Amino acid sequence: MSDLLHRTGERRVEELSAPVDWGVELSRLVPNQPLLVEVSLEGASGGVYASGKAVAVAEHACHRCNATWQETIEVPLGEMIESSRDADYPLDGEVADLENPVRDAVVLALPLLPTCRPDCLGLCGRCGADLNTGACPGHDEDSSSPFAGLRELLEP
Repeated sequence: MSDLLHRTGERRVEELSAPVDWGVELSRLVPNQPLLVEVSLEGASGGVYASGKAVAVAEHACHRCNATWQETIEVPLGEMIESSRDADYPLDGEVADLENPVRDAVVLALPLLPTCRPDCLGLCGRCGADLNTGACPGHDEDSSSPFAGLRELLEP
């Protein structure tokens, strides 16, 4: 790494792979799948510019119906690792620790409220049935609902 610090404009391409667990709840990276990072490191004034992409397999749980699925996500990277101690991502001596900028980019790319599909109906608040598979039997016509009177306005 020290060779890049002293030669502005020189470039090196690296490929990194590591298992990670960053403790994200609704969307998380699959533990047995490595995070792949392809990064180009370029010497710049005051540090090293890291650009490239991170590829990981994420597992999501729908916030409406709790269905789970996996997908591959690809996140672009572009951060300056600076020699200043006040920088967002400082150099550790002459070593660029890429864990923090990669983690920040990947976690920010995960959905805050993952949804299995845009028209997901979620779960019944009364019995917990998945409303995507059909209506709940037995309490569709519940007259104790505060909105029961509005039903007459919608039905011909």
